Amino acid sequence: SPRQNSPLGVVIVFMVQSRAQRAGPMLELILGLLGAVPLALFIYSRLVSQKPTLYVKPSTRWADLLREHVKIFDEMYTPTWWCPFGYAQTVVRELFRFHPKLDWQREIVKYADGGQSALDWLHPKDEIAAQKKNTPVVVFLPGITGSTHTAGYLLHAAVEAHAKGWRVAAFNCRGLGGVELTTPKTYNANMTDDIRDTIKLINERYPTAKKLGVGFSLGGMILYNHLAKCERAEDTGLHAAMILSSPWNSLRSTMDIETFWPRLLFNSTIRTSLIEMVRPYKEMFEEMVDWEAMLAAKTIRDFDKAFVVPLFGYRDYKEYYHDSALYWKVHKIPIPLLALNAADDCFALPETLPLDDIARSDNVAMCLTAHGGHTAFMQSSYPSDPGFIERLLVEVGEVVFNKL
Repeated sequence: SPRQNSPLGVVIVFMVQSRAQRAGPMLELILGLLGAVPLALFIYSRLVSQKPTLYVKPSTRWADLLREHVKIFDEMYTPTWWCPFGYAQTVVRELFRFHPKLDWQREIVKYADGGQSALDWLHPKDEIAAQKKNTPVVVFLPGITGSTHTAGYLLHAAVEAHAKGWRVAAFNCRGLGGVELTTPKTYNANMTDDIRDTIKLINERYPTAKKLGVGFSLGGMILYNHLAKCERAEDTGLHAAMILSSPWNSLRSTMDIETFWPRLLFNSTIRTSLIEMVRPYKEMFEEMVDWEAMLAAKTIRDFDKAFVVPLFGYRDYKEYYHDSALYWKVHKIPIPLLALNAADDCFALPETLPLDDIARSDNVAMCLTAHGGHTAFMQSSYPSDPGFIERLLVEVGEVVFNKL
């Protein structure tokens, strides 16, 4: 047609063909890179696969039980192929893991000072097991602002424990899990009165049941510090414990998560959650803490300096961080305890772990993986699938309840 043969049409066709020819190699390069990235990630995830390292004093009963019966220690831990890095695993688990709906039965625990918190129960489906007083109990403690409403890592672990027929009790710190504060007291990593009283309550109700305490991150710190304050094993109220992704050196961990990426990805979010937790209670706290500095906090350390330090009577944040730190209390733990940490967890980098002290301890063991991030430990391609933590919990639980 005349339009097809017009000079303008010829020019347009020429320009399109020329651009397509020039873009061809670039397009091929882009498509090639897009195809190469998944392949590279897959290869990388296989290359970095390693068996976990178990740090434990040889020839102790705890060491013998772990090495003989916890088979996951003998297997390669391969992180999720498309998400092998610690930061990425931590974020993906938090954002994309669905929260299973569990049939919790809530109990409000009242404390001597007038405070309260929620203890959520998940009883066995089997009626006989539910009624038996000696059915094993797993006591969970969530992380810094976590609860049975929000902590996906706890919910999925509870699913696995419940599937084994064990009784589950999930402790929620004061002010969390939808329970209002009734006194001017919250919680911190070294405030163990509430978990002590809660474990005592559980023992009064189920005195003949074996009990395993399982704490995640800050919940693990609270649990560990409770154990460290007990002179005798029977004073702990537990038969054994696990702490998962818990920081060991509070001061160093606080500094590490103030570097660029951890501050951007984690610190700011946690700080905001802490502030929002206490914001409704201005009249209760404003005379006891530096309220305006707390509201203006940019980091977790800022929050601790303005709120936790004055509220709990510490001289400064360094004193609080030293008192709450785990690394110098290994010799104080009176019952079998297994810690799980990942070398790529910015909350607990390898140089902060007391590996030498653990290797000399009769009761404390540590499983250290090369990858896994913070409370993530993904293995499957799907973020909600069970991972290393869930399987470790089941295998260690079977040891505690059947062999210990």
